[in-house]
Amino acid sequence: MQFVIPKSELVRELLTVTGVVEKRATLPILSNLLVQAREGAVHLRASDLEVNVRSKTPATVVKEGSVALPAAKLLEIARSLPEAEVQFRLREGHHVEIHCERTRYRLAGQSVEEFPGFPTLEGHPAALPGRALRQMIERVQFAITTDDPRYSLNGALLLVDKGGLTLVATDGHRLAFVQREMSLDLPHGNSRAIVPRKTLSELLKLTAELGDKDAVDYGRQGNHVFFRVGDRELASTVPDGPFPNYENVMPERCNISVVVATHELSAAVRRVSLLASERLGKAVRFALSQGKLELSFEGEVGQASEAVSVDYEGEDTEIGFNARYILEFLGVVGSERVRLELDPVRSGDGKAHSDKPGDKPGLLRPEPDGGFDYRYIVMPMHLL
Repeated sequence: MQFVIPKSELVRELLTVTGVVEKRATLPILSNLLVQAREGAVHLRASDLEVNVRSKTPATVVKEGSVALPAAKLLEIARSLPEAEVQFRLREGHHVEIHCERTRYRLAGQSVEEFPGFPTLEGHPAALPGRALRQMIERVQFAITTDDPRYSLNGALLLVDKGGLTLVATDGHRLAFVQREMSLDLPHGNSRAIVPRKTLSELLKLTAELGDKDAVDYGRQGNHVFFRVGDRELASTVPDGPFPNYENVMPERCNISVVVATHELSAAVRRVSLLASERLGKAVRFALSQGKLELSFEGEVGQASEAVSVDYEGEDTEIGFNARYILEFLGVVGSERVRLELDPVRSGDGKAHSDKPGDKPGLLRPEPDGGFDYRYIVMPMHLL
């Protein structure tokens, strides 16, 4: 194997695939990338057995071949090289010589025989709008649990039907729901799949440079989902187990609704929560009264409060929220204002969940909606 590739192209493709590689891989071969030179391009592959990614980029291929190289070390070397052409040459014993101007490396590789295969999708995929899909992932990914033993919660529910896309994520304390109506051509019909957190993170990398008219090819087959963006492909296993019945916690309407400037609310929550304890869940009091929303915290370390002007003339009410949950939503909502809704009414029977608005979930959404039905439901916290 021998090929030449610009340093910038090499680094770009390595950054695309190395995120899949685990720092402490269960099998030694999984700490490597599969590097193949063929048909005028360099092909890279990475796998952790559940998430698989591959890419290709044009290169001057002198001699075709393949080798498995340590992912972290290869990326570290590539980043350190000068901005010039980089030459790879495979020698005996799976050693690869890397030359770039006056810099020389000799890197030990492995045989490619043990490297996992890449799952394949049969038939034609569906074309999804790439930028819209990316925006939807950004709006729910933060709400995916990281420590729940129920593996099915370690991902977001992706619903694809002819009328559009839906993504839902929850960690049991909050729920992020986003839907985009659009007309889709689905060769294999509707699809429902739980997409793991890691897969969504890698998909964000693949879609980072997509424009409004660029598409992401999508398909599901067996226990795998597939995404293709140009010459880059992502395949992932689908977790076992059902996704929670999220419709039951989504209120049909709320009795209290106020609109607040996103930046103003974010800054106020951030300042007031400086004294709040992570151990106690960063609980901040949200108190609504005539013309204002007051945020406050009181604890052993001290007190903090800040008032934000709002158009409100109803009865005084208060509720406690985890400040981090609110800030994470405000960081991705993408609108200049947000609508905070309290005192939800149960869907169907019209009865409230309890006698106190502060005992019920809060609902936040962008104002205006920006073309998405985006809703964020947060469970309240007990206030001392």
